[in-house]
Amino acid sequence: MLKPLKFIPLLAMFGTLVSCATTNNQTSYINTSDPILTMVNVLTPTSVDQNAAIAQMQKAFDTTLVYQPGFISGNILKSLDSDHIVTYAQWEDEAALKAFVKKLQSGNAPEMAQAFSITKPDYHPYKVVSVHRPVTK
Repeated sequence: MLKPLKFIPLLAMFGTLVSCATTNNQTSYINTSDPILTMVNVLTPTSVDQNAAIAQMQKAFDTTLVYQPGFISGNILKSLDSDHIVTYAQWEDEAALKAFVKKLQSGNAPEMAQAFSITKPDYHPYKVVSVHRPVTK
């Protein structure tokens, strides 16, 4: 389990995306039995409008995250009643996420660093415990 994430406020970035999964014609898959790490991040644009922040986040996902070992999928959600952006990203495990964080901290993920520089992130790691779907008749 992730300890309190002291190792970067930039970790927030990992939950961001209007739908990297959709961009690549794939679907995010949510299952309680998968031992994956889910990062949920609420981003508040600070120096740009919501659409510009989303565009930068999409660029960061498309040029960086989708190539990272252990990255499963990412989705960006645009708030309809505020400037907030929510990202939902899935990683194989904590080790994969930490490897990317190390890359980010070393300056080797500039598009992601740019996305975080124009937003205020609030991120948290999660494990899916329940999935509910409509009953079909």
